[in-house]
Amino acid sequence: MHTAAPPPDDVTRLLQAHGARVASPVGTDGSWWVARPTQGEDGPWLEVLVADVPVDGSLAARAGVLTGLDHPHLARVLAVDPLGPGRVALVCEHVPGPTLAAVRAARPPLADGEVVTVAVPVAQALAVLHAAGLAHGAVGADRVVVRPGGVPVLVDLRGALRGVGTATGDVHRLVAALLGLMPPLDAHLAAGLEDAVRLRDALEALLRGRATPDDVVEAVFAVASPEPVQVPEADELAGAQVALETGRSGVPRSTVPPPPPRRARREPRRRRWWPAVVAAAVLMLGGGAALTVRLLPDLPADAATPSAVASPSATAPGVGPGAGDDRAALADEHDPAAAAAALTRLRAAALAAADAAGVAVIEVAGSPALAADEALVGGLAGARSEGLTVDVTTVTATGTAPDGDVTVEVTSTMSAHVRVAPTGERTDVPATAARTVELVLRWTPAGWRVWDVREPGGATP
Repeated sequence: MHTAAPPPDDVTRLLQAHGARVASPVGTDGSWWVARPTQGEDGPWLEVLVADVPVDGSLAARAGVLTGLDHPHLARVLAVDPLGPGRVALVCEHVPGPTLAAVRAARPPLADGEVVTVAVPVAQALAVLHAAGLAHGAVGADRVVVRPGGVPVLVDLRGALRGVGTATGDVHRLVAALLGLMPPLDAHLAAGLEDAVRLRDALEALLRGRATPDDVVEAVFAVASPEPVQVPEADELAGAQVALETGRSGVPRSTVPPPPPRRARREPRRRRWWPAVVAAAVLMLGGGAALTVRLLPDLPADAATPSAVASPSATAPGVGPGAGDDRAALADEHDPAAAAAALTRLRAAALAAADAAGVAVIEVAGSPALAADEALVGGLAGARSEGLTVDVTTVTATGTAPDGDVTVEVTSTMSAHVRVAPTGERTDVPATAARTVELVLRWTPAGWRVWDVREPGGATP
């Protein structure tokens, strides 16, 4: 953990004038702080955000609009104070709680009902901004805080103060953020959850035009009902905060007081908060007993480096390597790309057989991937897929976190197939276009294992 630098003198003086002093920083760029009351503990907590923006007549107009806005899902701007030439501070109410980015980093993807619970209030907050002639300009999972009780609040209005962004851009960024909180498309289709794809389809359709906040509200309510957002326990959020502070998932948000540090590699205890029935589990590849997986043979042969694509030597044309070869690949600490390809095949085979033990062997205990896949295995019992093939076309390691976890992007396609329910009912499932997901791999004493499966790039549009 780094030691936070003290705030600049002009920020300290500004907070003193508001009867507050810095309690903790937000993020790592030295421009956002949480402040506590100077006298006693009963006064209001504040946040001060510094923006680089010319001080002119248009700024004064935007500042006047911002300080006049009052909406339960929009951070309340109490004052806009100039600090010096080109530097202005927004003094806002403190919104306690983790960001959606931290929530997602500490748990599996959100179920459709949870996405509705996030989407509607944030869209309504954007509608208020847009009606006032402003745009947020930086909507994302790292700019939505979940208050105690599960209430989402849109924070960081510096973009609105600067006058950047557009209303359509705000909506598109919100939709992209929501999609980043959801399971990959393959999760819905391969698990036979075709109805759940309707929410993803509705959101993706909004990206193809000049959508409004009201369009978002109408689209999500048309296909799903809201349900409470399940927020992880404090210690697991603290671990997510550590990851965020090191730049893995976005801008972190400090709680007040800041949570105690913990070792990022510690495996958390089994989550008590995760519901027994998961509406949309994480699944990159899966299906029934007839599933086959093959790695395409036309891949580059330079997979020795961590950033390379998986080597063609890992497989013969048209067939996947044996389980023994795949398990051997997991033991090479220097080739996470090959391990990701092997884990993909092993994970698909375990899910195809509804084998909970097989999933547990290749995923980290207590991980988001295991929590989601264990729930999925229970739902797949007795079901199978006929004629399903999954082609893995590229496997590329994209980064290594300070704690040693490696992110690997895996691109694959799923063939058309028939889903056969335990009752014998048959459902045609269409083929999917090439789809990329991001595996988070963790090196363990037993070799590489899966920690998480998520959309590449998170909520960034």
